[in-house]
Amino acid sequence: MTVGEIGKTIRRARKAQGITQSALAMTANTAPRFISDLENGKQTCEIGKALQVLNCLGIHIELKEPA
Repeated sequence: MTVGEIGKTIRRARKAQGITQSALAMTANTAPRFISDLENGKQTCEIGKALQVLNCLGIHIELKEPA
Protein backbone atom coordinates (compact mmCIF):
# COMPACT_ATOMS: atom_id res chain seq x y z
CA MET A 1 0.00 0.00 0.00
CA THR A 2 1.27 3.47 -0.85
CA VAL A 3 0.82 6.77 0.98
CA GLY A 4 -1.46 7.85 -1.86
CA GLU A 5 -3.65 4.77 -1.44
CA ILE A 6 -3.90 5.40 2.30
CA GLY A 7 -4.95 8.99 1.58
CA LYS A 8 -7.62 7.85 -0.88
CA THR A 9 -8.93 5.34 1.66
CA ILE A 10 -9.14 8.07 4.31
CA ARG A 11 -10.97 10.41 1.91
CA ARG A 12 -13.48 7.71 0.90
CA ALA A 13 -14.18 6.76 4.53
CA ARG A 14 -14.54 10.37 5.61
CA LYS A 15 -16.96 11.20 2.80
CA ALA A 16 -18.93 7.97 3.31
CA GLN A 17 -19.42 8.99 6.95
CA GLY A 18 -20.46 12.51 5.95
CA ILE A 19 -17.59 14.17 7.82
CA THR A 20 -15.88 17.34 6.63
CA GLN A 21 -12.12 17.74 6.74
CA SER A 22 -12.54 20.42 9.40
CA ALA A 23 -14.72 18.21 11.58
CA LEU A 24 -12.31 15.29 11.25
CA ALA A 25 -9.39 17.56 12.11
CA MET A 26 -11.17 18.73 15.26
CA THR A 27 -12.01 15.16 16.30
CA ALA A 28 -8.47 13.91 15.59
CA ASN A 29 -6.87 16.96 17.25
CA THR A 30 -5.06 18.02 14.08
CA ALA A 31 -5.31 20.91 11.64
CA PRO A 32 -7.54 20.78 8.55
CA ARG A 33 -4.37 21.28 6.48
CA PHE A 34 -3.00 18.01 7.92
CA ILE A 35 -6.15 16.14 6.82
CA SER A 36 -5.82 17.63 3.34
CA ASP A 37 -2.14 16.71 3.13
CA LEU A 38 -2.84 13.19 4.38
CA GLU A 39 -5.66 12.64 1.90
CA ASN A 40 -3.42 13.91 -0.91
CA GLY A 41 -0.70 11.39 -0.05
CA LYS A 42 1.93 13.74 1.36
CA GLN A 43 4.97 11.58 2.13
CA THR A 44 6.05 13.47 5.26
CA CYS A 45 2.82 13.36 7.30
CA GLU A 46 3.44 12.37 10.92
CA ILE A 47 2.64 8.72 11.54
CA GLY A 48 1.19 9.34 15.01
CA LYS A 49 -1.28 11.91 13.73
CA ALA A 50 -2.13 9.73 10.74
CA LEU A 51 -2.89 6.80 13.04
CA GLN A 52 -5.11 9.03 15.14
CA VAL A 53 -7.07 10.05 12.02
CA LEU A 54 -7.43 6.39 10.99
CA ASN A 55 -8.68 5.53 14.46
CA CYS A 56 -11.27 8.33 14.37
CA LEU A 57 -12.61 6.94 11.10
CA GLY A 58 -12.60 3.34 12.31
CA ILE A 59 -9.96 2.28 9.79
CA HIS A 60 -7.59 -0.47 10.94
CA ILE A 61 -4.18 -1.31 9.54
CA GLU A 62 -2.90 -4.86 9.78
CA LEU A 63 0.85 -5.40 10.06
CA LYS A 64 2.33 -8.76 9.18
CA GLU A 65 5.85 -9.78 10.04
CA PRO A 66 7.79 -11.63 7.37
CA ALA A 67 7.61 -15.37 7.63
